[in-house]
Order: sequence, then C-alpha cells, then structure tokens
Amino acid sequence: MTSLPSERKALLFSAGGVRLALRLSQVREIIEVPAGEGEVVARGEALPSAFVSTVLGLPGGPARYALVTEATPRTALRVDGLHGIIDLSSAEAFQLPVHTLVPQPSPYAGALVTRGEVALELAVPSLGFAPIEPAVDTGEAPPSLGPWLERELRFSRGELVFGVPMSMLVQVVEGPRLAPVPLTPPSHRGLLFHARALHAVVDVAVLYGLPPTEQAGRVLLIDAGGAGVGVVADRILGVGE
Repeated sequence: MTSLPSERKALLFSAGGVRLALRLSQVREIIEVPAGEGEVVARGEALPSAFVSTVLGLPGGPARYALVTEATPRTALRVDGLHGIIDLSSAEAFQLPVHTLVPQPSPYAGALVTRGEVALELAVPSLGFAPIEPAVDTGEAPPSLGPWLERELRFSRGELVFGVPMSMLVQVVEGPRLAPVPLTPPSHRGLLFHARALHAVVDVAVLYGLPPTEQAGRVLLIDAGGAGVGVVADRILGVGE
C-alpha cells in the first residue's frame, strides 16, 4: 500500500533550545499565537495547550506557535520556533540508543537526523500537560572488569582515571557535537551522530559522585556488547598494559 505524502515528511521545530520533530501526518495545522496569549483557538474551538518546554523540563521560551495535533482529543503543542518540513527520504530515522535512560512511557518516538542535526521525535500520547519526572541514575557505580589481560587506553575525567580495553575501543572523537535529551539522568550527556550511527554518551564519573562537565572535550566510542556507547573523557593518558 502506498503511504500518504504526509507520512513521508516531518516538521522540525524547537522548544527550550532543543530540536524536536513530529511526523507531518500527526499535525493538523500550525497556528501563530500572539505574544502573551495562552489560549489557542482553532476553527472556533478552544483547545487545551501543552507547553512542550514545561512538559520536558526545559527553560520557558516565547511559545509563539501552536501545533494542533491529530490526536484524540486534539491538543495544541506550544513551541518556540519552526525549522521547516523535511522529506524522510533525505533523513535518517533511529530508535533511541539502548543506553538512553528516559521516563516510561517514553516521551520520544525516536530521533531523526538530517544534515548532521539530531531532532528528537515526540510521542504525542505520552506527553500530557504537566512536567514529566526525569529518569534517575541507578545510583551504583559500574564495576571494574580488571585486571584486563590486554592493553588498554587510559583516560581521565576530573581526578579519576579509567581504562578501556583496546579491543572494545572503536574511536576517539575530538570536540563532539552532542544533542541533548531532556528528562535523562545527569550521567547522560546526549546523543552523538557519528559514522551514520546514533550513540548515547554517558559521563561515567557522575556515577562516582563527580558533577557533570560543562562540555565534553572528547568522547570514546566503545563497543559495549554489540551496542555502541560514548564515554566522556577530559584527557587521553595513553596506552598501557
């Protein structure tokens, strides 16, 4: 069966400084809302409004646009900016990586990547109107696998030093560009699109009590049992036994 044109396109927009997306088939219409007005009226009908930045725990913005959804009942999603419509044939669609810890049911249906930019695809039925409680870290630091009987790459994060077996190391990415994922725990730093794959990036040192870093200077891509994951590093200390 041939899909409808709206099912092959997605609307890109932003709220609270985060890039987001919706399949065009989920959007009934887009309304520009005057500044300061909270109510959204579409075709004479007052619609309940969900401020996406509030729901995702992000800083509030102007929320100048209302995306009227096709869901039942209809809802107006208030967002800050519109970034155009893309054809999904020119984008890459992903499920969120397995190491991305989000509240359940997930407010995200996945992620779209176009021109290297990551946009989180919203799952409208899971949003609601109230702020969603973010996911929390397990509270347990990962156990050591050592001593490892092969050479390892050593790196530091804060005052802590870690090592990763060379057989598990895929690549070191300098100056990574990370896409934030709202509602993830502090140890989750975002998503890295690299080599046509989407990787969750974690700050292992946070699980040992260190605060998250302002920026990720470099990321070690690691093969964690067939599922790639990125680990934040401050400095590379070299290879040792």
